[in-house]
Amino acid sequence: MIEVMFGESEGGGMKVAKNYKKPDIDNMAISWIGQKPSREKLEKMFEGQAVGGNSSQVVCIPLLLDMGDINVPVDSEYRKNLIKDMYTINGFNDMDVIKSLEEAWEKYLSEIEKLKRYAALGEDIRLWYSDAPYSVCGFYFVCNLLKDYECRIFAVKLPHHMQLSDNEIQSYTTWGEVAAGKFYKFLPLAKELSSCEIRSYASNWTELKDEKSSLRAVVNGKVIGVPEDFYDHIIQKEIPEGEFIMARLIGKILGKYPLGIGDWWYAKRINLMIEQGRLLVVQKHKETYSQTLKKCL
Repeated sequence: MIEVMFGESEGGGMKVAKNYKKPDIDNMAISWIGQKPSREKLEKMFEGQAVGGNSSQVVCIPLLLDMGDINVPVDSEYRKNLIKDMYTINGFNDMDVIKSLEEAWEKYLSEIEKLKRYAALGEDIRLWYSDAPYSVCGFYFVCNLLKDYECRIFAVKLPHHMQLSDNEIQSYTTWGEVAAGKFYKFLPLAKELSSCEIRSYASNWTELKDEKSSLRAVVNGKVIGVPEDFYDHIIQKEIPEGEFIMARLIGKILGKYPLGIGDWWYAKRINLMIEQGRLLVVQKHKETYSQTLKKCL
């Protein structure tokens, strides 16, 4: 079974999950902030099962398709530069970082070709997606990509929560929040998509392209094109009085509004507010997120 993920962290998690083995608790080299958990808690933390198969059967397509012009081909310099801008927005743009991003981009493109080869061979493909905008957009994109192949396609949609015990419920926003050893718990949710369903999801991708928006969001369970300032009211509502550090504002927003939006998007919008004179840089810093800001009078 070929597993398709739409984010870097969830792709890495699934690669471990494919042949997951519980680590040797007694010989783990892990540092802890605060008191080290008890052995019993560690055992529970790392318990799990393998999804089955190996890491080569994982395809990751983290193209941030909720952002930017999707009428431009996904393998274009435009998409490459958009992703680069997002990953370097905090000021990490030295030559080593740029080289790493160039290598990552080539890998993203090779993953798309890898997926098409698997589909052409008739391999079963399982798409893991959530209601996070980047994920559902990726899901529609892949359904459109695979609609003409003769292969079986399954989908696993991340539930908003899962009951772990009689008195414990875990909430989720993205697959990146799921521990590698816990992916197997979601396998019963996998559903084979009919050819009609695949065509319908592929049509959703075409409709999003026709909207010609530069940002997409999930509204009332549906992905639609929205204005670039769609999330600005959240930022404005959480800006405190007096001076504040950008990173703390973004962290508060991410914690309070789990919408599946990356920190880089909020940073991009905050930078625009600075350019527009709505926010003032009180103390500049090489790392953008470390800057001290305040509202302009």
